[in-house]
Amino acid sequence: MTPDVDPTEGYTLEQIHSMLFQQLVVGHSQMALMLMGRLENPHTGEFEPAQPEGAKVFIDQLEMLQSKTRGNLTADETDALTRALAAVHTAFAEILNDPH
Repeated sequence: MTPDVDPTEGYTLEQIHSMLFQQLVVGHSQMALMLMGRLENPHTGEFEPAQPEGAKVFIDQLEMLQSKTRGNLTADETDALTRALAAVHTAFAEILNDPH
């Protein structure tokens, strides 16, 4: 039997919250991209047909996070959120402008 390992050991609460925030941002952006047919579904290993309505929910949530946390994020957190939003906004515009 292996001893329980605490992955947060050695980190401050602020650092843990920062890591969790960035994981949340990455998770939401990946879900949006998956729902736009830009990332493989990890369960099937296949690209799904674009579902813009579903992707928009995750994009809206990222935008809400940006609005509600403005002025309260570290530079790394702000950068992660800004990059995620740029990626999902670009992909969303592409699928809306794709005639197929």
